[in-house]
Amino acid sequence: MIRLLLVVLLMALPAGRTASARPATEPATPALWVLKDADTTIHVFGTVHALPRGTRWFRPHVLDAVDRAETLVLETVLPTDPVAMMGLTLRMARRPTAEPLSARIPEASRPALAEALARLNPGPLDQFKTWYVALTLANLQSAMNGLDPAIGVEAVLTERARLRKIPIEGLETVEQQLAYFDVLSEADQRLFLLATLDGLTDSHGESRAMVDDWLAGRTERLAERINRDFEGSPMLRQMLLKDRDARFAAWIAERMQRPGRVFVAVGAGHLAGPGNLLDLLERLHGLKAERVMLQPPSQPATRRR
Repeated sequence: MIRLLLVVLLMALPAGRTASARPATEPATPALWVLKDADTTIHVFGTVHALPRGTRWFRPHVLDAVDRAETLVLETVLPTDPVAMMGLTLRMARRPTAEPLSARIPEASRPALAEALARLNPGPLDQFKTWYVALTLANLQSAMNGLDPAIGVEAVLTERARLRKIPIEGLETVEQQLAYFDVLSEADQRLFLLATLDGLTDSHGESRAMVDDWLAGRTERLAERINRDFEGSPMLRQMLLKDRDARFAAWIAERMQRPGRVFVAVGAGHLAGPGNLLDLLERLHGLKAERVMLQPPSQPATRRR
């Protein structure tokens, strides 16, 4: 459960919009971008934190950019000690006093909550804050749909970087990421839980297409899906996307002032839609990113007769 807790945040999507294990119908060419000057190269890659087994996305243009990097930068670097991670999460997520979950939502939504609890079997949650309940249900649904963060993009990039002895840094700490939800008012947390319950019912079909769009590098269609998912959660849109986009853009702009090669991996939602991270880099910092395309394999020469 603890490893799955950050799936929603790292994807920059509200809970429940997860993917089923279906291969993409087009060749995998996830969108990769690059910023360059005389002595600095920064690649920016949109990620999916958890994927179905068998998803093949680590294409040559991404592999080459990672292997040539001097630093891998992720949204956060998860602690290697699961006990420490669990302790941190529980300290932030526990309520001073227990409150029944059914008392936190309207009566009309209680059957959906009861169904989700019976199907996902998360264990007792009355003693936890409402945001934690929402994330727990969303991420348990992700696991039931066949998604595994152990083979997600960040996990694969981390393994590759360690194999190549490339240093790994984080743009945020785990505490910062959990705090995005912990600072929500109780009213907003309950709206988040209601949106989560609503999203659980169609998580397979809705997000199957989203992952296919990511694999095919269809950023405009991905943006449409993300915007639709955030329609009922303006507070989460501001906190999880807009505010963080601005901070990430400022970090990249500052890093461009120093020489080196960096590979930055952030949730795919940060690179899609109007006002995204790439837009901010150009509009606020004068840095225009270029799309890195997968080169087609060379064809063998034909023999003349």
